[in-house]
Amino acid sequence: MTQELQGRVAVVTGAARGIGAASVRALLGAGAKVVAGDIDADGLAALAGEYGDRVSTHVVDISTEAGVKTLIDDAAKTFGRLDILHSNAAGIVPEDTDVLTATDDAWRATFDFAVMAAVWGARHAVPLMKQTGGGSIINMSSGAAKFATAAKPAYAACKGAIETLTLYTGAQCGTDGVRCNALRPGFVLTEGIRSLFNEEQLAGVAAQSALGRICTPEDIADAVVWLASDASGYINGQVLAIDGGGMKPSIAW
Repeated sequence: MTQELQGRVAVVTGAARGIGAASVRALLGAGAKVVAGDIDADGLAALAGEYGDRVSTHVVDISTEAGVKTLIDDAAKTFGRLDILHSNAAGIVPEDTDVLTATDDAWRATFDFAVMAAVWGARHAVPLMKQTGGGSIINMSSGAAKFATAAKPAYAACKGAIETLTLYTGAQCGTDGVRCNALRPGFVLTEGIRSLFNEEQLAGVAAQSALGRICTPEDIADAVVWLASDASGYINGQVLAIDGGGMKPSIAW
């Protein structure tokens, strides 16, 4: 177990399951204390039971500024500081179908929890980070921002917006000692993915991967820890693709 984040405090949104839960565990394993937020009370309760007073959990809706502010405020109140913000929470709106038929409400709802939650997070986190010399914000993009799929254009467009927001946050807050970067995962083997694909389908995806396996939440969490640590101290405003190098070439020249 490494301790490169000893004494630091992190806020993680979408923390109850999948990438968020893996990130919470990795940050704790690196020595940090964590404020974990999600709408999933059961998942948060499991984290709290596992890690005790090193993690503070909140059932919150991060599609509102008040929900995000609750998490930031708790970092200061419970642990006395904030060093790391992992804006991880996301979601899929069923009405986010295609460019022609996705409803206005679907676009607005997706924008709130995918983009505005990160905006609100930076708005409230940066002043707190400045008090202790700086910090690291880690946003979450998606391969959907670069590679079109058959559905979910609002989700993909908002992830593209996250990448631009990351660039500007890093540029405008860097002199305050606050770095901002984003992760762009490809296909990640979360609980949600397991519910959508059977084992044969997953084996087929793994076989086509350049690394011969599917990305796990822990792969993403390792990158979160690195971006949160001093080891990435001159990395700012960047988007790091975590896709294993993509798929194997299908055509030989």
